[in-house]
Amino acid sequence: MYRSFLALQGPASPFFSRLAAALRERGHAVRRVNFCGGDLVYGGSGGAWNFCGPSSELSSWYANRVNIENFTDVIMFGDCREIHCHMHQVAQASGLRLHVFEEGYVRPHWLTLEKHGVNGRSQLPRDPAWYIEQRRFTPLSPMTNATGYNLYERAFHDIRYRSANTLFATRFPHYRSHRPRNGFFEYAGLAARALRQGQRHHDSDQVTRDLLDAGRKYYIFPLQLNSDAQVVVHSPFGSVCEAIDRVLNSFARHAPVESWLVIKNHPLDTGLIDYRRHSERLARDLGIEDRLRFIDGGHLPTLLDHACGTVVVNSTVGLSALHHRCPVIALGTAIYSLPGLTWQGALDDFWLHGEPPDTHLYHSFLDYVIHHTQINGDFYTKTGIAMAVAGAVQRLEAVAHA
Repeated sequence: MYRSFLALQGPASPFFSRLAAALRERGHAVRRVNFCGGDLVYGGSGGAWNFCGPSSELSSWYANRVNIENFTDVIMFGDCREIHCHMHQVAQASGLRLHVFEEGYVRPHWLTLEKHGVNGRSQLPRDPAWYIEQRRFTPLSPMTNATGYNLYERAFHDIRYRSANTLFATRFPHYRSHRPRNGFFEYAGLAARALRQGQRHHDSDQVTRDLLDAGRKYYIFPLQLNSDAQVVVHSPFGSVCEAIDRVLNSFARHAPVESWLVIKNHPLDTGLIDYRRHSERLARDLGIEDRLRFIDGGHLPTLLDHACGTVVVNSTVGLSALHHRCPVIALGTAIYSLPGLTWQGALDDFWLHGEPPDTHLYHSFLDYVIHHTQINGDFYTKTGIAMAVAGAVQRLEAVAHA
């Protein structure tokens, strides 16, 4: 069946251009939109429009292009970027299928592709009984094939993308990235962290050994990126620091007095906000400085295996914790925040009453999510992109027959 795709902004990688080429080889039409220099450099061959105006004009611009062209589908990476938010209503009014790519709900070696939206905009059912019922029709999760993903290739593409944004800034004078910090400042921060990587991991492993050797009860609170839509849009917090404040205050007042809290920094944090200092200062004010440990590395599966519970905003670490049968509470909007999987009550009560997930429900949920929303691959490596393109083409073509 003939399809006509309008491709908006993709990840900072060749993925969208390779996907467009594969769709054209299958007989479909694809038109790209470039919003910045990075899109221009990674756009590849084929028809493209350059949008150079202010975002306030996007809704009418989209509506005009959709009315002129015979599009059937729209694809984008992330559904909360301002340049994408203007498309949601246009696509709905025009009857276009909307497909959203995002980093994988399941990590590593998977990416997400959902109709309508992802994360807080996902249309995955919220009824646990529904997943149990669907278990009869859902294939078991397949074996994961490693993609060869590595941080260095991702960093290379991101630096190239941001450099192109700077090079072509006069061509796209109104473009504003969804990331609040200048890329060179972010990479300076990442480089500084990389220089201390060995010491960071050594210190984190030592904290883990001390906890396990002493048989201490502890909870884990993994941080997310401050600019992530999961925090900014799909949580009640305005920043990661606000989330830290909420969790530490609750822990100090309601967690068992013999328990400890381990805050784990995000592996891609730039270090431009000093979460360690913020956490330790608040812990001193609350009188729990001797029960707090902040780590910037470490082996997460080992920590999850022995934790009394995991507190997340809506991180994918929540799914990992469920896999390790660790009690979980999600403070934001998470696809896995279901009765029987996560604690549905207040955070203040979680410390004493959180329970492990229902194993049957967890596997029913995971199999459904992988089968219907996940694609084995990644956005940044040659092997991962090839795997992802093949899976995405198959999924996108199947949608027309669903």
